[in-house]
Amino acid sequence: MRRSVRGVWWCTLALFAGLGVGLAWHRAHSQIIPECAAGVDLEVRGQVLAADRKPTGEWSLDVRVMGYDEGQTLKRPSMPQCQNLVGKRLLVRWRAQERIQAGEQWLFTLKLRVPWGAANPGGFDYRRWLLASGYSATGYIKKGKKLLIPNAVPFRPRWVAHIRGSLERQALVHANTLRALVTGNGSAVGAGTWDRYRRTGAIHLLVVSGLHVSALAVLLFACVGYPLRLISVGKARAYAQLVSALVVCLCAVWFAWFTGAGSPVTRVAGMLVCLLALRLVGHRVSLWRVLIVTLVASALILPLHVFHAGFGVAYGGVAAWVGVYAARQPVCGTVSALVQAQIVLSLGLSPLLVLLLGEASLLSMPANFLTVPIVTLVTVPMLFSGLALGLLPYWLPASSAIQSLSTLTLQVADFSLALVDVLLTALLHSVPQHSASVGYVGVCTAIAALVGGIAVLMPLSIHARVGLLCVIVPLGLQESQVPRFGEACVRVVDVGQGSAAVIDTAGHRLLVDTGPRFGSGDMGRSHILPLLRSTGSHNLDLVLLSHTDLDHAGGMAFFRSYFDAVPVIGPDDCVHGRVWLWDGVRFTILQAVGLTSDNDRSCTLLMETEHHAAYLSGDISRRAEQALLAHLPSNVAFLLAPHHGSASSSSMPFVRQLAPEVLVYSAGRANRYGHPHPRVVRRYTWEETRQLSTADHGAIQWCSAPMASVRTQRDRL
Repeated sequence: MRRSVRGVWWCTLALFAGLGVGLAWHRAHSQIIPECAAGVDLEVRGQVLAADRKPTGEWSLDVRVMGYDEGQTLKRPSMPQCQNLVGKRLLVRWRAQERIQAGEQWLFTLKLRVPWGAANPGGFDYRRWLLASGYSATGYIKKGKKLLIPNAVPFRPRWVAHIRGSLERQALVHANTLRALVTGNGSAVGAGTWDRYRRTGAIHLLVVSGLHVSALAVLLFACVGYPLRLISVGKARAYAQLVSALVVCLCAVWFAWFTGAGSPVTRVAGMLVCLLALRLVGHRVSLWRVLIVTLVASALILPLHVFHAGFGVAYGGVAAWVGVYAARQPVCGTVSALVQAQIVLSLGLSPLLVLLLGEASLLSMPANFLTVPIVTLVTVPMLFSGLALGLLPYWLPASSAIQSLSTLTLQVADFSLALVDVLLTALLHSVPQHSASVGYVGVCTAIAALVGGIAVLMPLSIHARVGLLCVIVPLGLQESQVPRFGEACVRVVDVGQGSAAVIDTAGHRLLVDTGPRFGSGDMGRSHILPLLRSTGSHNLDLVLLSHTDLDHAGGMAFFRSYFDAVPVIGPDDCVHGRVWLWDGVRFTILQAVGLTSDNDRSCTLLMETEHHAAYLSGDISRRAEQALLAHLPSNVAFLLAPHHGSASSSSMPFVRQLAPEVLVYSAGRANRYGHPHPRVVRRYTWEETRQLSTADHGAIQWCSAPMASVRTQRDRL
């Protein structure tokens, strides 16, 4: 009877958590700005909640709209429902020279857009991340005027700014990474650092993780507990441990709030509070119950965090440890314990990482074995000790010895991160890049591998566990969607304002253009590679660059480094009329001869099967279209619109002759060029062409069989 009542309580609690998460997600959608407030100049008064300067010099600002300055001639939407933006959070960027601090209030003239992101197979869902983070819009600032000097800045922004200043004054090499370890905000960390830690499976070390908080909790418990036990006598000594635990719990809760209540920190703080409460009431329960209570409490307090991938990874890692160590005693010896812990995490977390993030690094075990002790035992203690010593002059008389000791500890933390970088770089160079991870498999395969990984960790017989390892093996296989012999598929990748398309035949893969480059990153790694790995063979037989502008060739450097050797045909190597046959599909390269502009010299591709033809036209203009008409068939089945749908392309003779059944515009949402142009859209409409855009539909797949089918990524979501 007691068990049934307890089960009802657990189910009720889970139901309430689920309802809370659903209501929070609905509210996040309701906070999105209306379309009528997007794409127009708005003048609002906003408070800067967080300000981070990117390595490119651009500011990334988290702004809450406070209201409007009625003394100004404001630019507002004309419709009443579009005027109420007060209280909404905006993620905006600004190229400004002046220094911006959290807590300041500014009068901004900005242009917004609704939360949006690329939609590709296996790709990162940026829109979901924005909504789960509480943002109502993104955009950019055109100009700003400071309204209030921060004389009453809130506590957290003031101390974040103080920490940033303290680290910057030391001229540390890894100041941004160290700041991320303290504040939980990794937006200022360079793209190269993120990439290095991600590819080695050590990305959890880049921000405040549960492991760091646990290490700090042990250190704080020792620093508080031992002195109390030394000065306590009699019965008072029995309370020294309890007081130490209480101090640790209070500090953990405060630190969780200070770092933005991220999933790992909240999980550790919640578990510590649960354990302390159970100790006070004299009850002993299993760690499973403590973990589940903490998970449900986190979902109730911070429901939107459930939609972050880190939420599942944080609790999944602890669940793997609890599942193993609750059923058996850990091995003796420090090295053996570390090896066992890494094996547990690799078997338990790899399928979960594949399910949530798409891939899992094969280097995670050696990378974590080498770097976790350094970061946990050296970097984090030295970093927090150095910052704490730097605060002592605020309460005690200034001392050069204290300042020197603070500088020394911070430099030790900085040096330890340099050592970690050296170790991770050496690991990356030891394995070919395209062979360093597994993943991008089907959901069913990932779930089966997750179940197998959990079962392997259970106290079963050795024969049963070896057999269950076979369930994890499919993680190393690639999901294949290969067309039949004589047929082909074209997948236009959603890369924003740029172009990239993958062509598959029965035994070959061809990449046409590599997407744009932005800042220190490119679309090759973030958008095109996940599509390649989740839809077919992890190889390329040829890369064709229509021309060398950055919106088409921005990812070329990445693919040259990722694949050992891949043939490349560019506009300078383009041979007009070159023909080859792959798996019963005919490919012909076409280039307008005698024209000089980069766009008109685009190396275009005509693909023909027995019953259908597809043409990928690059950025050709009317002049190139006229020169190529004699080499193009009529009534093609698929056309990638010339120059993203620009008014300078898609002339009437070109449109009339090709009269495509399906037309795809590869363009960014609300792009500043106005692509596709209304006149171009109207011309194809007259030909009764089905027109699709990556801006609205995400990645678009066209296959010549069966019956020239079309599928879009957003329709699948």
